[in-house]
Amino acid sequence: MQYSFLSRPQQLQALCAKWQEQGVTCVAMDFEEESNLHCYGEHVCIIQVFDKSDYYIIDVLAMKEDPKGIEALKAFLEGPIEKIMFACQSDASLARKALGIQLANIYDVRLVALALEFTGNLTGLIERNLGIQAENPSLKKKYQTANWMHRPIPKEQIEYALGDVQYLFELRQSLQEEMKQKLPIGKQKQIAYEMRSCALQKNPERPGWEKICNFKLLNAKEKVYIKHFFMTRDGLARKANVPATNILAKQLIVAMAKRGTWEGILLPEKMRYKDVFEKARLDAIAELSRR
Repeated sequence: MQYSFLSRPQQLQALCAKWQEQGVTCVAMDFEEESNLHCYGEHVCIIQVFDKSDYYIIDVLAMKEDPKGIEALKAFLEGPIEKIMFACQSDASLARKALGIQLANIYDVRLVALALEFTGNLTGLIERNLGIQAENPSLKKKYQTANWMHRPIPKEQIEYALGDVQYLFELRQSLQEEMKQKLPIGKQKQIAYEMRSCALQKNPERPGWEKICNFKLLNAKEKVYIKHFFMTRDGLARKANVPATNILAKQLIVAMAKRGTWEGILLPEKMRYKDVFEKARLDAIAELSRR
């Protein structure tokens, strides 16, 4: 599979200019990211693009190193060219958090698939509508935890990523035809209306500690403790540039919140963090006393 690798904003700007000159109004798009698996934080690593003729890899990490990189990415991602995606919400959320960019002009094929009562993944949708075995199971297992921060990216890994955009044009056409056959006009208009805002934030962004396992089951006091213990763990991970789970597993953070202390819970090799977690405990007590 042939592709062009874009690592400088001037390359992306030139590509957008070429599309405009050629009358290209729609491309297929997907993201590959890093989310606290190999290092600290959430990062957009690459963007895969297919314009129905050629494939492109936009190296977002390299773009961000250039002062004009975000500007070029913003012009593309927020610009008028339509981007076909599958399940855009998570990528849109990441773009807002990591790049300060709001995806615009998105056509999410999953929105149509859901209306047609399909709830599976992209591979299943390609098989359902196009009859194509689109993904090698062994490659999926190999690359689903791949490190997209690493450079250079192996060619086989890039080709795997490009598979996520390879069939989006065909999927869109197939789903639109199916929708016209099976859904009433009113439902089709509703989908068109929802499509205009499919990449927008649906609910306020929750802080990380509220996303931790069993948060809703904690009482009010425990929720204050988990906030302070979580923020402390996050700060340690950020400083060391490691995934937060390398500092402390989520289950131990929950256990500390329930007991209101780190004592008896920190593993021996983690006792070097006891002073910072003790400060977090005292901060939680201070917050509770002000209530």
